[in-house]
Amino acid sequence: MAELVAKTSAAVAVDDELTTLIDWTNIESLSGFTVIVENVGGGSGNDIVDVQIDTSDDGGNTANLDQHADVPAVPITSGNAKKGTFTETSKFVRVRAKCAVDEDTTAIAYLLADSSAGRICTLSDVKDRLGITDTETDSLINRIILGIEAMFNSFTNRKLLLNSTDETYYFSGDGRHRVVLPRYPVVSITSIKESYDYDFDNTDSLIANTDYRLIAETGVICRIASTWCNYEDGVQVVYKGGYVAAGQTPGDGQTAMPADLREAAIEQASYIYKRKHDIGLTAQSFDGGSINKFAPIDLLPLVKTILDNYRRISL
Repeated sequence: MAELVAKTSAAVAVDDELTTLIDWTNIESLSGFTVIVENVGGGSGNDIVDVQIDTSDDGGNTANLDQHADVPAVPITSGNAKKGTFTETSKFVRVRAKCAVDEDTTAIAYLLADSSAGRICTLSDVKDRLGITDTETDSLINRIILGIEAMFNSFTNRKLLLNSTDETYYFSGDGRHRVVLPRYPVVSITSIKESYDYDFDNTDSLIANTDYRLIAETGVICRIASTWCNYEDGVQVVYKGGYVAAGQTPGDGQTAMPADLREAAIEQASYIYKRKHDIGLTAQSFDGGSINKFAPIDLLPLVKTILDNYRRISL
């Protein structure tokens, strides 16, 4: 089964130079991935003559270019789509395309994968709770789970899931000794730098337990004997943090997804699935009748109670 991981949000103009349809996207693929490229037309030419699928283990810094030169099959004429399915695993994927010389068109690309990344609960968790045994709604449930992750992050004002590659975070000290990183528990810090001219490449890293101290569980970094640089975005932190995705085994220094947080995701996903046809539907009465309207999706009371325990602390 493939989960919809990413797609271009709108048709992208493609000419005779390689054009990026989907930029480097972290899929942490478990069992292969699928790419679909659709030529939606509208330009001076009708054919996409080449699709290049690039893979990488580090977000594109080191890339394997044009890994599948023969799939999807080309040319892709206006109004048609081609699909390529690949069995090998991959961490990052980029999709590019081009037309013949002096021609152009527009295209949409879809990237699907059975992904281990970005899951606050698993597909099996939700299907077991709902009593679903077939695979017909797997894609829908996966998308619900991914949407719930965004809702949970927004409610808690933090990023709950462990990032697979280093994340860079900038902040200004504003006279503070302590700052809370947005993704924790912190697994590792590659570097912390302060720069008044933003030349971080030529700035030495601060030294742990000399210049700063990390409280990994809460994501707090404390400046020792000083305050953090007050310049806007004058502090750069390169680090990894967050909980390991549900269903995965934590590595050294990593923290498993808390059971109550996983349960909250299962409950919310099950609720949304069961109300998928009328989610947010409310009745508004008036003299002589009533109308139905959609209200914003809200979190369940039990879910909010659990998430309250995971709100990013405020200093």
